[in-house]
Amino acid sequence: MGNHNSFNLNHKEQLHSARINSLNKDPTLGMLPMEKLGKLLIQKSLEEDSINGIGCGVFKRYLFPQYPEMARKLFAYLVTSSGGPASSHVISYSNFKTQTERLLSVLADDRQVLMYVTMYADGKEEIDQEQFRDLLIAVYKLAMDHYPEGPQSCRYIFKTIQAVVDSAFHKKLTLKVGYLTNWILQHCPRLIVLLHRYIVHILSTGYRSVIENSPYSKPNDLELTTPVLEQENLFTAEKNPLLPLSQVWILSTTLPPLYTQPILHSKPTPNCFNTQNFLSKFLDFSCPSHWTLLYNSNQHGIGSNRFLHHVLSYRGPTLTFLRGDEGVLFCMGGTSEWRESHQYWGGDDNIILQLLPHYKVINRGPKSMYLNTSIRGYPKGIRAGNDPRKPSIEVDDSFQHVTHCGIPYKLESVEVWGCGSPKNREVQLDIKNWQIKEAEKNRKLKMTSKEWLDHPDRYLLELAGRQTYSTS
Repeated sequence: MGNHNSFNLNHKEQLHSARINSLNKDPTLGMLPMEKLGKLLIQKSLEEDSINGIGCGVFKRYLFPQYPEMARKLFAYLVTSSGGPASSHVISYSNFKTQTERLLSVLADDRQVLMYVTMYADGKEEIDQEQFRDLLIAVYKLAMDHYPEGPQSCRYIFKTIQAVVDSAFHKKLTLKVGYLTNWILQHCPRLIVLLHRYIVHILSTGYRSVIENSPYSKPNDLELTTPVLEQENLFTAEKNPLLPLSQVWILSTTLPPLYTQPILHSKPTPNCFNTQNFLSKFLDFSCPSHWTLLYNSNQHGIGSNRFLHHVLSYRGPTLTFLRGDEGVLFCMGGTSEWRESHQYWGGDDNIILQLLPHYKVINRGPKSMYLNTSIRGYPKGIRAGNDPRKPSIEVDDSFQHVTHCGIPYKLESVEVWGCGSPKNREVQLDIKNWQIKEAEKNRKLKMTSKEWLDHPDRYLLELAGRQTYSTS
């Protein structure tokens, strides 16, 4: 009995000694993530830059080495939010802990957007075009940087971003921070989501990179389910890309999840905390992986018959892009399959946008899509908009012009992308194959001898030297 008690005492002493040793090795053990990160950054700032407090240099090097300008903006925002000058390159531990915890607690979309617009406005009440452009580029770069084959690029990115800036500013040099926040929430409400989640993730887990003495580097094993970048480079083709990657990106910040929700085919990532797994979860939503090209007028020919042949029977949501002269580009999102009707159709997630030369949402809402090529007594062609008497977009039945706000533009090309599951595309192809077989059957018609005597094929066969044939 005495030996047993002695063993228990010795065991407890060993456990206590192990805890003491572990505390000596890692003084931050037992602290919350923000407390750990703050203490470690103070230590690194003192060792590397001889700074009392947390220095901006260490903050950038260990947490955001790929995005130094974004890190500088974020650090300045933390400083000014705590009452310090924006030019300060040092923040105290207590202020850092308070402001980062406050940032992590922002959940509402409108507060998140306001926070980042204010951040890129350098804490001022107004933001200029260049500052807004920097915010857009930062979000785009974050979305494009983390692919296994390397960062993606799009030669149309500056044209795409300029369309967004021009639409928001209306030729003004500056805007109130509150006005731009409301504009973003209306026209690209998911713009900030990825940026905020990425920053929250880095701040929450960044202490690990400081402990390991290795700043975050570009992930090498990140798996993105974005085969859209692998399917014959549809969005990244050097010559006449069908839909430039930068336009896909900005659309993904606006479109309802019905259109952008990818179909995941990759294996689940392990349940561990690292940047790769985090980004693999959220970058899936930055560019859709499942869009299927149903109709391209440059390839299939332009016209209502061609449009109907390639688009009908696809029983899923679609995006239809209409390019006109003078550089205009419109997009119509329909929640359900295209169908001919004398009535407007579609669900709550119907959406109509202009992409170029300005980027904006024109209409949202149900029963805003219309197609009629054969029903008499009703307008012919394609229409879209909330008011049937004054549609926002019109395409005549000859597919010659697209009209917006009463201004006709020569229709140069039409593209339709299916945004449903692969099953939707399979069903459409099955229906088309059945229609082809039925058409072949209907061609094999039986004729009477009298009908055959007057048939033009009989004359052609006789010219070819065939004088005998069956008339059954």
